[in-house]
Amino acid sequence: MKISRYFRDQYQQVLDREPEMLTKARIRILAQAILAFIFLFSLMFIYSAVANWGTLIAVRLGIFLLLFISAFVLFLFKQPWTLAGHLFLACFTILIWSGALLSRQGVTLVTVQYTLLIITGGYYILGARWGLIYSLANLFPVIVLVITEYLFDYHFPTQQITTKPYAFVFVLVFNFVLLVFIHYHFFRAFRKTNKQEQLLKADLQAALAEAQELAAAKTNFLSTMSHELRTPLNAVIGMTNILAFENKQPEQKENLDILRFSAENLMAIINDILDFNKMDAGQIQLEKNDFKLDDLLKNVYGAFRSKAASKNVDFFYLPDPELLSLTVTGDQGRLTQILFNLVENALKYTPAGYVRLQARVGSKTQDQVRILFRVEDSGIGIPQDRQENIFDPFVQVLTKTSRQYHGTGLGLTIVSRLVALHGDVLTFASEEGQGTTFSFGLSFPIVHHKILPNAVSAPSEKTIDTLRVLIAEDNAINVLVLKKILKNWNILPDVAFNGQEAVEACQQKEYDVVLMDINMPVMDGFEAAKLIKEATPPGKMPVRIMAVTASVSAADEQLGGHRYLDDYMLKPFNPELLKEKLLILCQP
Repeated sequence: MKISRYFRDQYQQVLDREPEMLTKARIRILAQAILAFIFLFSLMFIYSAVANWGTLIAVRLGIFLLLFISAFVLFLFKQPWTLAGHLFLACFTILIWSGALLSRQGVTLVTVQYTLLIITGGYYILGARWGLIYSLANLFPVIVLVITEYLFDYHFPTQQITTKPYAFVFVLVFNFVLLVFIHYHFFRAFRKTNKQEQLLKADLQAALAEAQELAAAKTNFLSTMSHELRTPLNAVIGMTNILAFENKQPEQKENLDILRFSAENLMAIINDILDFNKMDAGQIQLEKNDFKLDDLLKNVYGAFRSKAASKNVDFFYLPDPELLSLTVTGDQGRLTQILFNLVENALKYTPAGYVRLQARVGSKTQDQVRILFRVEDSGIGIPQDRQENIFDPFVQVLTKTSRQYHGTGLGLTIVSRLVALHGDVLTFASEEGQGTTFSFGLSFPIVHHKILPNAVSAPSEKTIDTLRVLIAEDNAINVLVLKKILKNWNILPDVAFNGQEAVEACQQKEYDVVLMDINMPVMDGFEAAKLIKEATPPGKMPVRIMAVTASVSAADEQLGGHRYLDDYMLKPFNPELLKEKLLILCQP
């Protein structure tokens, strides 16, 4: 009992080493075929001795019995199990060749059965390549014997070996049963494997659907959270701007600057998270507008110059002279975002030393230019063990410095994805304690002989105090902020606290501009804008509607061009930008 259990355990270990069901079936076929032939040749060896078949047959049967036993031992105790398969099929090869060389029986039904067993075992057990090799090796003597004996009537000078008819019948039936078993077992396992794959495929499809639902839920959650966060943040930044405008006391200016800086930093973090979410969902597309590269780079440099000076870090802008008169077509906003993130990151991780912003022309044709950008710093650098994952989301440069150099850890992830969206790769070189250099190259179409419109300057000299303004906003704090901002320009607006009230207000009174929130109770901003525009009598100038929303998804819809909205602003906003938009929007 212990011996049989031992062999069962060894057999189970061989099976456990293979995870696939079809491979397990091949192992079972091999094991059972070897055991079947050990049983068959044991009976034949014993019977040959009893029936006195002759010494040659007994020796031959004994040799093959030992070979089959060796194959089974090799199967149980030696890896890989395919070695036993090779020995098993080699035994059959020797069996057929020896029968052809020693016996004058020629090609019998048993020989054909053995050949079929080799072909079946070769392909089912060892696969296509070895199945073909063993098949050809064993078909060769059969084909030669058939051709020489039946076509040329030539018999090899071999010994005539005869066996009893009932022994021949027993072997014949045994081989047929084994052939049927091998095919049945293999295709039964194949059917189970196919069924298992179908179940796995169904599980994967269900998991994919669930993952898509979770991704959609995450997107909706972040969009909702952006609105919820931007709404109170709009009040903080708005009231800070109002206090800065109304309060001219120098001792309060520093406090208000700190408050504004902290609020804008919080907004930058929110924007990073939202941008990452939109990139994950594949919702970002590059815009095409004309801009001067040198002006863009100068603005980036100017935005960080004071911050670098406050840290006693030397900040250099190194432009290529060829960029001075170069106007290109591309996504100015996304390029600015890339450079802002890289420069801000460089300044963050450079406690002392320098930061360099460089741009130069890499190659240029008549209609296309490739610009090579480079941001270099002498900061703390990136450790070697962190460099491989530096573009992974939420990864800090140094864990031990995460308190000192805080942030979302999304900046470099967003930059690398934006650069990839432009068709290039963000690369870097860094050494801990020596600094880091980020570089990338972008290609832009060149704009020829086109004068870009000047930035809005005239509006600052004009007045908007005659505008009739309706505020459609359900948040009382946001209403207060807008009313205070408009009061500074001598505008006294009316207020509607939902979309339905805004529609009714426009029916009762004429307005020049409606500052429309999007997410409101009773009726949202989109539906209210549609009803207001459609109610305008023919030939009359329709009221201008500007969406003032904290919803990023709503803003995206405006970027696509909403037919009932004339413009939009995303909360929180700069009061001067609102003034410029009102001037442009209400020009005759």
